[in-house]
Amino acid sequence: MIIDQRNMILAALLLAVVSNCAHLKITEVSGSEPSGYLAAKVVRISEEYANINTDVSEKALRNWGIADKEQFTVKYKNHLFSVLSGQGYSDVAKGEWVGLIEDDGMLQLAISFGNAATQIGCAVGDTLYIEEPGGGE
Repeated sequence: MIIDQRNMILAALLLAVVSNCAHLKITEVSGSEPSGYLAAKVVRISEEYANINTDVSEKALRNWGIADKEQFTVKYKNHLFSVLSGQGYSDVAKGEWVGLIEDDGMLQLAISFGNAATQIGCAVGDTLYIEEPGGGE
């Protein structure tokens, strides 16, 4: 009888802990994107160079107000970095960020002669945020 009561108490405590953790997780994941930012979900990271492929289309980027050869700001956790919307890696100096439109029409973020995802510590499924042009002004 004492063992059954202990098991019930332990089960109740475990349920309370799991419920609280699940609630915290849902709150963390279900938060809407910050105002003034375009969400860019990481869909793939290239093996060789750790380039970050996102779910942001060229059309969405242009509609957001970012044209070719323009700088834009990306935020991920405590990282904030400037990216040039370019045509190739040679558009930026070694070590600089470049945003390229891949053959599939989607935005890829890369560092010329660097490893983008490794540098900021992002993984597939994470969300980066592209600041609205003029958002910092």
